[in-house]
Amino acid sequence: MNKNGFKAVSILHNHTSEHVNVLNIRKQKYICPKCKKTSLAAVEDVRPNDHISLAVKRAVAVELTETLTAKYIAKTYNVSFNSIQRASKLWFQTNQSRFSWLPQHIAFDDFKSGSFAKAGMSVIVVDILRHRLLDVIKDRTNIVGYFSQYNIEARRAVKTVTVDLFTPYRKAIHELFPKAVIIADRFHVVTQAYQALNTLRIKVMKQFKTDSPEYRQLKRFHRLILKDSNDLNYETRTKRINYRYAYLSDSEVVDRILALSPELRVAYEFYQDIIYALKQRAGAYLANVLHDDTNLPPQMMKARRAIQKVYTEILNSFKYDFSNGPVEGMNNKIKVIKRIGYDFRNFENFRQRILIAFKNSFFAMNYKKATSSNLELVA
Repeated sequence: MNKNGFKAVSILHNHTSEHVNVLNIRKQKYICPKCKKTSLAAVEDVRPNDHISLAVKRAVAVELTETLTAKYIAKTYNVSFNSIQRASKLWFQTNQSRFSWLPQHIAFDDFKSGSFAKAGMSVIVVDILRHRLLDVIKDRTNIVGYFSQYNIEARRAVKTVTVDLFTPYRKAIHELFPKAVIIADRFHVVTQAYQALNTLRIKVMKQFKTDSPEYRQLKRFHRLILKDSNDLNYETRTKRINYRYAYLSDSEVVDRILALSPELRVAYEFYQDIIYALKQRAGAYLANVLHDDTNLPPQMMKARRAIQKVYTEILNSFKYDFSNGPVEGMNNKIKVIKRIGYDFRNFENFRQRILIAFKNSFFAMNYKKATSSNLELVA
């Protein structure tokens, strides 16, 4: 190869004291005397045909682990949105799950993902013992298709699956994990009764005129009705605006509200019994509550039937002490990621951002290893 002059190129490099660094480099050109093909000298830390240094791409990739908007990252590092997407893929070319292994204790829960899924709901899969995000499934109707990718040995190793009360999950779990015990999440069990009681409260409230004291009492103090009775204040009395400024404790307010409707009182007592049984892990007490002959309002009857169907799974939750609490926390963070992303158009980009953001996920840990080389360039 013979030298054949120079080519001036500009390379975007990391900031120094908030100033943009652009390296103007004269790259040596070469020409082959036989075939007349030309080539350029390589520059360390810069890929061929690229004008952004790997140090910048590495720094951008690290920023994606935080809940920052892509627009903010792009502005900070003077790159485009597409450059950010390419940078993240550069440091983790593939995100293939290990379809030969699954944790012994898993949980999954759905979240609103928008137009990506037919039903608008995607699913996160979590190692419930270590609170580690495993993967994001595009559509909750495709759970069987997703887990079928795992070999039968991996699926047989799963001992427990913690889920909400969504009925189709049961059939899928029995099919996919033949040796797994289903655990009903206690939070969702309480939610069934909670929503039924709140629906009944609204129905009773609408029986009164909007300017009546009863209507305002049911509306203003709804949180007290839905609260665990053991958490109500029985001692401190404060002025209550809708009771002619009478000094009343929380429990006294609840008693007066329940006196407005016998239906509401019966539903309230059932709701409190459910909370007590779950907190005390009292299986026998819960069975008595669920099979009591008390004539409940239709809203609460529906909730009782739903809870009866998963009674055995609730008992499993007493034994294994797993819940979807950590999973719900992850869902809250996903909502933040979705909001700062101004809604993602591409599911794989959305999935990748979620997996990067949860720093204990396998994706994020591998991602961190890939971006940790030459760390001094990122500082």
